[in-house]
Amino acid sequence: MFEVLKIIKEKQQEAKKIIDEANIKAEKINQALLQKSGTINEEAYLAEIAQAEKRADELKLEANLGIDAEIKQILSMAEQQAKDIEIKAKFNQGKAVI
Repeated sequence: MFEVLKIIKEKQQEAKKIIDEANIKAEKINQALLQKSGTINEEAYLAEIAQAEKRADELKLEANLGIDAEIKQILSMAEQQAKDIEIKAKFNQGKAVI
């Protein structure tokens, strides 16, 4: 079970890294747009910012969905392994009693 928690923590760290990278990319886009803001109109600038924020949100969602799916799969595998161990333990207990 410790391994499952360790994997979950690793996946959460990966998700945080993806989210941080998405935020950095969005900030870089914002900075580039700020530099260009003197030459483009405000409406186009705001549209670019909205698009960058939307993409960052999409990346966050993808990361979270991927992590959730992986966590469910890991927990399912852990439950199956626990059941297998329980079955083997009962079988061995039965053999020991005989």
